[in-house]
Amino acid sequence: MKSLKDEVKAFNQILAPGDIAHIALQMLSCINKEVTNHTIRSAFITLNIAEACPLPHINYVQRLILLSLLHTIGFFREDLAFNYNPHDSNIDYFSDEKSVESKYIFSSFYLEYMTPLKEDARALTNFTKPYDAELSKHRYQEEFRSVIYFSDRISDFVAKNPDKDLPEDINQLAPGYFNPKVVEIFNKINAQDNLIEKLRSNNFRAQLSQYMFSVQCSEEDTKQLEKLLIYFLDFKSTYTMKHAVNTACYAISLGRRFNLNTRELSKLYTSAALHDIGKIATPQRILEFPGSLSPEDMGIMRHHVNHSRRILSGFVPFDILENVYRHHEKLNGKGYPKHISAEELTTVQRILTVADITSALNDSRSYKSEFSKDKVISIMADMTAQGELDPDISKFIIEDYDQIMLELNELQEVLKVDFSKVLTNYNAYILNENETELEAVEEIDEAEELDDLEEL
Repeated sequence: MKSLKDEVKAFNQILAPGDIAHIALQMLSCINKEVTNHTIRSAFITLNIAEACPLPHINYVQRLILLSLLHTIGFFREDLAFNYNPHDSNIDYFSDEKSVESKYIFSSFYLEYMTPLKEDARALTNFTKPYDAELSKHRYQEEFRSVIYFSDRISDFVAKNPDKDLPEDINQLAPGYFNPKVVEIFNKINAQDNLIEKLRSNNFRAQLSQYMFSVQCSEEDTKQLEKLLIYFLDFKSTYTMKHAVNTACYAISLGRRFNLNTRELSKLYTSAALHDIGKIATPQRILEFPGSLSPEDMGIMRHHVNHSRRILSGFVPFDILENVYRHHEKLNGKGYPKHISAEELTTVQRILTVADITSALNDSRSYKSEFSKDKVISIMADMTAQGELDPDISKFIIEDYDQIMLELNELQEVLKVDFSKVLTNYNAYILNENETELEAVEEIDEAEELDDLEEL
């Protein structure tokens, strides 16, 4: 008999890497559209350079483009150490101040431990430093960095100077900072400013999008990327991120009891993982409000289902889009956003609703602590009696509560990622004023290994 972990690993992969990348950018744009647009422009330039580039290791175009698309991830996270608000505008991406450098340091750790990029992400460790030709002989990450840094500079210039030509000598943008080979390649592919004109006319997105849809990853790497869509919610609200994980866990438990096949379970899991994706566009003051929301704020909160539909449209199958959009509908028509009733709700949608409510009752939130077993069961029974929930589904929570809670713990182990290494390494960097070289990252890793050995 398969274990729960084995069953989840056997789920069909619904989303392709290109879908995930597009959804990720849509989500990040809800936090800071300016940074997202800068990142997209940079990735387009990086793609064109990489495809024409004879640099060592540059045949890893796919990984380089993924790194370029995510290299600014640190700018989407609130940073209390530097009083940084991710909604800030007019960002200086190239300052050597630690407040800016720290964003790339966070990105390097985040991408190393949270994505398939792993050691590629170390290219961001010294992102704002001049190109080091000697280092590039020993570390391919320096070549990666040189391409992305150059692309960032071009993107920044185009955004700030919409009617101004690039300098005849491109090195004037950052004297002493550019990789000469990257400059040479850019000058060739930008003959008669054709690349720059694409940026200024916004005619470049289709090419980048087409490339993103062509990306192929292993199933394991794709599943790891998919988890990012859940964990990006943590940039807005840790409660919301944990709720998404727990809802997916409850949905799996309920779907198994309802004898869904592997394909149906796979779609249910994907729907549950994405069900609150639109909350990335909901103001944090509402998501984290420590009390009852006003009618006006409740209206804003409920609009998250519309944000989800906007973010996901075109990148997920239609039935999953509808599952996400309808997870607050009730059988008696008293749900939202469309007040549809039982005959229009599929089995998967009914299961997702029960899973979402179970998580909402069991989770601690900014406005409540987790409810007791008796209270959860009582509320579920009342909602079922009032015709809101499908009794054939809610009965599993009512009758098999303890076992489902045990399964929750097991499933959380499958769905969660280890964020502790990101925070450990980033906090070590924050506390150390001098060590920002790649060697420092390696020393931190070695120190962690020694700590592990001491614990054993």
